[in-house]
Amino acid sequence: MSDASAFENHVREIITVAEGGASSRDPEVVNSWLRCLNDHKLDPEHKGEAIILPEARLRQHQQEAEELLSIARYGMEDLYRRVNSMGYVLLLTDAKGVTVDFIGDEKVDRELKRAGLYIGSEWSEETAGTCGVGACISSGNAITVHQTDHFDMAHTPLSCTAAPIYDLTGALKGVLDVSLLMSPTEKYSQALTLEVVKSCVRRIELANLEAHRKSDWIVRMSSSTEFLGVDPNSAFSVSSDGTISGMTRGAMVMMARALGDEPVDPATLIGRPLEDVFDFDFNDLPCLLGAGTPGEQAMETRDGHVVFANVQAPVRAPKSASRTDLPAPLAQTHGGDPAMAALTAKAARIVDKQISIIIEGETGVGKEFVARALHASRKKKGPFVAINCAALPETLIESELFGYAPHAFTGANAKGKKGLIEQANGGTLFLDEIGDMPLALQARLLRVLSEREVMAVGGTRPVPVDIRVVSASHRDLKLLVDSGQFRQDLFYRLNGVVLSIPPLRKRQDMAWLIKRVSALVGEDQPLRFSRDATTALSAYDWPGNIREMINVFELCSALNDSHVIEAADLPDQIRAMQ
Repeated sequence: MSDASAFENHVREIITVAEGGASSRDPEVVNSWLRCLNDHKLDPEHKGEAIILPEARLRQHQQEAEELLSIARYGMEDLYRRVNSMGYVLLLTDAKGVTVDFIGDEKVDRELKRAGLYIGSEWSEETAGTCGVGACISSGNAITVHQTDHFDMAHTPLSCTAAPIYDLTGALKGVLDVSLLMSPTEKYSQALTLEVVKSCVRRIELANLEAHRKSDWIVRMSSSTEFLGVDPNSAFSVSSDGTISGMTRGAMVMMARALGDEPVDPATLIGRPLEDVFDFDFNDLPCLLGAGTPGEQAMETRDGHVVFANVQAPVRAPKSASRTDLPAPLAQTHGGDPAMAALTAKAARIVDKQISIIIEGETGVGKEFVARALHASRKKKGPFVAINCAALPETLIESELFGYAPHAFTGANAKGKKGLIEQANGGTLFLDEIGDMPLALQARLLRVLSEREVMAVGGTRPVPVDIRVVSASHRDLKLLVDSGQFRQDLFYRLNGVVLSIPPLRKRQDMAWLIKRVSALVGEDQPLRFSRDATTALSAYDWPGNIREMINVFELCSALNDSHVIEAADLPDQIRAMQ
């Protein structure tokens, strides 16, 4: 097709659209064409040259966009490293469509300038017609304007993909545009480019938010946990009084939808309490610090949508939101070990929340001890019921957990028996070695946790229960799920918060542990160890962890009447550490 024919066909298509005719173009392109005709009074038969502003006017636009330039430049350079081999040019324009920054190939500098893909070029819709930057500014949305999508025939060789950049109050700051001088005919060839540009803009907006709200909590959100730490979909900030102080565009759209406020009006969001948008207490924001599981990271919006989030604490965290008074039972689980200090601080933040907990750790590290400390730290008091799922025979575990009705089976008590789950009503049910629970019983336990009721073996009526479930295992439950040995749905129900207890060989509070266990073992007075004995105890790996330490100390106490233990009194494997 000749250039003249292509030009005539292009003009005819625009006129057809103006007269209400059908078009195969994207709706965003059609709307832009209509704005060009009806609002901007542009002539589709006019071929416009690219407009490059004089140096003085460009400098004025750059000065006004200085903040945008400083925030966006790093993101642009990173993006260009990924796309320059494919011939792309990067333009950063201000909110008026003037290119204030540019990265391109110097080898084709003259061609780029002639096409308007150059610093100082003006790409507003009013001036250039339908184009990536102009349509993006007018619509407020990311867009690809590909070849003959352009209103002005002079720009039809180009393919332009643009995404808007908003500041933390919702005002349009500029546009990031990625363009090609020549591109494949098919528009879908630019689909990946559009996603890459939008991702880069998200990072620019996040960097801007973090730069301006350092004294606030920064909440990053994603629809999945996999990309939460790498490329969050959106983010917002919360000030010390619990109100929303800033946000990225993605967060703005999501929160407006949650409140039923469409079209989006930033003025209705800035200054609103966090609880207006999310079913989440502002004072629980510290719970998201270091959260590592979906259950810990989940936040629900007021319209019922679940997002995953993590937070960045303020440079000077507000006392009302960051201070956590450590309950005495939790404080007594360690003597300053950093890993245990982090564990207890995390536990303290959720101790009174109805969140299921998994305690991980090697055999003998004290999982039940920590579970009891969690229970004792709760404001709500109730029974603590512990069951070792690995110790009970499979034939008994069902009746032990769920209880049984009178005469439910041969040999059953005539009055029936209340199960351990029901006995834990109002308190804590501790399921040790949960990974060894038979699959059939896992299904029944899942129902208990979902329905908050328990049905005894042979029973006909369920009994409502209010329990906090704490599970423990020395095995990797995720690996058991992957191998089909543990139900995935039960795993996610139990996997609200994970507390990982370090093995004894990695603890940095060994002196405290020796003293604490000595006090527990000594009947009348604590055991005392000589310097050489203490050195050997500290150097030993303790493969059996605290359980092994208790056994060793009990043996030393039984074999030594003076309560002063010398290195020679220690078992052979420990003396070898001298």
